Amino acid sequence: MQNETQWLNDFLPLLRCPDTHQPLRRATPEECAANKVDAALATADGTRVFVIDNGIPILLPR
Repeated sequence: MQNETQWLNDFLPLLRCPDTHQPLRRATPEECAANKVDAALATADGTRVFVIDNGIPILLPR
């Protein structure tokens, strides 16, 4: 999945959580496993996780 989202590395510093406005980072393998997803982005504090579906992060507010 990392190769499909390589483009995301350029935009990651610009992305923010739609709810908390915290910076986003790639979710850890543990966070992905806990949310039963292959790849995701997470808020800086790890309270919110956004799935990456077919190489596209789904950044919908709660």
